[in-house]
Amino acid sequence: MIYEVRSYQVDPGNVTEFERIFGDGYVHRHAFSPLTAFWHTVNEPLSEVVHVWPYTDLDERASKRAAAAQHPHWPPATGQFVNRMQSELMIPFDFVSDPMPGLLGPIYEIRYDYFKVSDLSAGTEAWANAIQERSKRDSLVLAGRLEFGQVNGILQIWAYSDLETRKQALAEASEQGMSPPADSPAPIHQVTKMVMPSMFSPLQ
Repeated sequence: MIYEVRSYQVDPGNVTEFERIFGDGYVHRHAFSPLTAFWHTVNEPLSEVVHVWPYTDLDERASKRAAAAQHPHWPPATGQFVNRMQSELMIPFDFVSDPMPGLLGPIYEIRYDYFKVSDLSAGTEAWANAIQERSKRDSLVLAGRLEFGQVNGILQIWAYSDLETRKQALAEASEQGMSPPADSPAPIHQVTKMVMPSMFSPLQ
């Protein structure tokens, strides 16, 4: 399984309208392949939407996207609101289960950790072990290495019932040497996005 993570920077003030139009289009897109989740940011970078699509492999991604593009109502007419698009492919760690639709949030944290190329292997191994251990206690949505886009990094997504729960979970993970892992090389860059789901997102 692979996951495509698409991030769109939307005109300020137009996220709600973007989601409305996208949601209307997704009614038709769903017949070709379902979303994993659709979120909008609640911190920096503001006015960003993030949608995650699961595929068996690159061949299925290509065939599903080509088939959906033939539908008269897909892609949705949201281009007027979008200033920047980014697409990444993530290969999940072996221990990560496919996310199932349902209520996990409504607060989600998307975290990127990028490493020097010489540190990538060690950083990935350390984080994979720490994430697996932490997932026994906290709600892991997805985690794995980035395959396309900026590839010298890993991506992890966690779900929380509220911000206080997140604060406590991170404090405990830090105390136990799991976030960041005590044996991981230091990342050269980190990005954290706090997001909430749209009304049509399978993950709420």
